[in-house]
Amino acid sequence: MTVPEVKVTDLLAALLEKANANSLTPIRLKDWHKVIAWQVEGLAYYWVSDGTQFKPSTSVNADFVLKCSAETLQRVVDGSLPFFIGIWGTNEIAFEGSYADAYRLGYIFLSDKRARRVIFISHCWLNINTRFPEGCAFEGANVPLIKTLLDSGLGLIQMPCPEYECLGLEKWLYGELKGENLRACFRKHAQVVVNQIKDYRALGFEIVGVLGMNPSPSCGVGTAKGKGTLLGTSRDTSEQPESGIFIEEMQQLLASEGIHEIRFFGIRRTLVGETGLEEKIESLNTFIHV
Repeated sequence: MTVPEVKVTDLLAALLEKANANSLTPIRLKDWHKVIAWQVEGLAYYWVSDGTQFKPSTSVNADFVLKCSAETLQRVVDGSLPFFIGIWGTNEIAFEGSYADAYRLGYIFLSDKRARRVIFISHCWLNINTRFPEGCAFEGANVPLIKTLLDSGLGLIQMPCPEYECLGLEKWLYGELKGENLRACFRKHAQVVVNQIKDYRALGFEIVGVLGMNPSPSCGVGTAKGKGTLLGTSRDTSEQPESGIFIEEMQQLLASEGIHEIRFFGIRRTLVGETGLEEKIESLNTFIHV
């Protein structure tokens, strides 16, 4: 064995060890069974993914090929050259095969400063323009609430506004789209959120919860106002101890998927002239830091 070959073997062994040490590798390799060929300094080395980790392989029937110098490989191992940059930025790593495979492999070697914690929030916390005039005491978003979430290191996933999607921006179809037809429209958009929740769960993200807006007839959590008028079943506009239609549909869809651990929490909206924002932020902090 030549000296370069010894060096390359050691480098690839170190890189393989680094890849398998990543706690997310078993998640990212799930159902991904591939043979990888490394061609370095004119010599070929093979890895195989068994769906949970990488192993050295004697197979020569590679699904894709990576070509680079020993110097480049050294920089990938010590972290001075990110794998993605070597392929897409500097072309120091030549790649032959499907870019889907390159992405799957590349994620294994990327450093990750993200906290990997997300929260799903009702649309109008971040965009109050979907609410009615005088429906919020802020110009564009509930800044104190959003800042609290951002300062906590959370990724904010803005859910669709079901009333905008199904009734229009100024809700001209309110009371016209009724009963099961309205629920079906809300359910379609709730399914989008449920699909996102499933994706984040599958890749090991922590889902802090779903933050609704009380007492919305759509997005209230535990408190809803005018739900009957929205459904066309009642003219009662008083607040009731129940969740809004969109939240109900989302919870039912999650339950049908066997997902029961997602927490739902509602904060009361702040109208012009209302007080109590500090208490709302305090309750939000309690929820997200449990």
